[in-house]
Amino acid sequence: MSRGNLNTLPGVLELVLVGFFCAGGSISAAASPPARSLPELVRSALSTDESMASAASQLRRAGADTRLARSALLPRLELNGTYTRFQSEQAFEFAPGQSFVVRPLADWNWSADLTQTLFYGLRDWRARDVAREQYAAAQIERASAASDLALRVSQAFFDAVAARERLQVRTAALKQVEAQLRVAQRRFQVGELTSADVARWSARLAAERQAVAEADGTDELARRRLARLAGVDAIEQLNPPPPVPTPAGKPEGLTLRALESRPEMTALDRRLKAAALMIRVEKGAWLPELDAHLQYFRQKADFPSNDWASLALTLKVPIYDGGVTAARVAKAREDLMDAEILRRKVEKAIRDQVDASLISYRTAALTLTAAKERSRAAAEAYRQVKRAYAVGEATATDLLTATTDATDARTAAVIAHWQRELQAIALRHAVGLQPVPGVSLPGWEDEDAHPESFEKSNEPRNVP
Repeated sequence: MSRGNLNTLPGVLELVLVGFFCAGGSISAAASPPARSLPELVRSALSTDESMASAASQLRRAGADTRLARSALLPRLELNGTYTRFQSEQAFEFAPGQSFVVRPLADWNWSADLTQTLFYGLRDWRARDVAREQYAAAQIERASAASDLALRVSQAFFDAVAARERLQVRTAALKQVEAQLRVAQRRFQVGELTSADVARWSARLAAERQAVAEADGTDELARRRLARLAGVDAIEQLNPPPPVPTPAGKPEGLTLRALESRPEMTALDRRLKAAALMIRVEKGAWLPELDAHLQYFRQKADFPSNDWASLALTLKVPIYDGGVTAARVAKAREDLMDAEILRRKVEKAIRDQVDASLISYRTAALTLTAAKERSRAAAEAYRQVKRAYAVGEATATDLLTATTDATDARTAAVIAHWQRELQAIALRHAVGLQPVPGVSLPGWEDEDAHPESFEKSNEPRNVP
């Protein structure tokens, strides 16, 4: 729907606008609170929402695991010291006046120990590679969380925009019915209408007041939900974006693109690689282990020496561990199988999501076209019936029906317009594009087109 068509008012609203401008009213952007745009709210949600905080925490945790795995490759240096006070001193006496202290009364010793693992069945190296893959997966999952959050904010944003415009349409219809009721009462006084006609207009006025109250509650709830999701203060006005660009291509090509570029698939590929490496890590327990231990030792006692240095090589060859390693290898293989099954499930889900998004977008576009035609036809019917009613060729019931049809048609057009925009964003999300153009999500490459046009105007675009 073009912006010009969106702002074109049906005949049901003519009386309200004429009365507004005749009264000297004007729309002043300066007097209104600033309008919130979709990119602005998405950026706010990215910095405040709990899902992004959780994803960032998981990324930090994966980074800590990477550093932990890398530390196993590095040597370990320790300083150890001991102070002991005995009940008595022990010494050897070689001759009168000559003795050799074996254990001083107050003894102390300290040592510097340097340990390096020379071979550990390659488990430490492979564990480091596993941690790297898991860290890369955590980065990608943070990008996926950002994309999902942008979609949720878009849903709440368009719900709020549609709720505000439905309220505006209902408010205009209420004023129109009030005016028609006054006309009906005057014509009743001169005998042109019956009391039943006036009663019908009164009943319609009550129904419109009820509809306005419901629409006002829906509007307030939608704006509060959006503000809570985006992490901002109360939202008074919204700045709807221009038409959202959609990806071009055949369904098969879009599905393949989604499988290649969706962060969920990339993260699962990383998890699969890490699970395969874990099998090799566990198998490393069957290989020998070799450690080198360099020590410098110093003590107060002179026996056998007050200081020395040593180098020790320790070799351990596993013979039988009770089946512990075999069980761990079997468990790692099942973990790999679970990851493969999950990848297949996610692939099917993405294919279904792309199909559903394509069909939903196509349906929303056709619905919008039909709603526009219905709105134009209902507005024209209202004008014709209004003219006929003025000259006595149509009844009050005819005008009441035409008014209702025009209001319902305009409401349906509002819903259809923003539903099409929401489905366009959902389609972008499904095929692996950044959902909201102009918003660079964490972990995404900014390949999007048209970011400037998406934030070009800060003027609120509300349907009167």
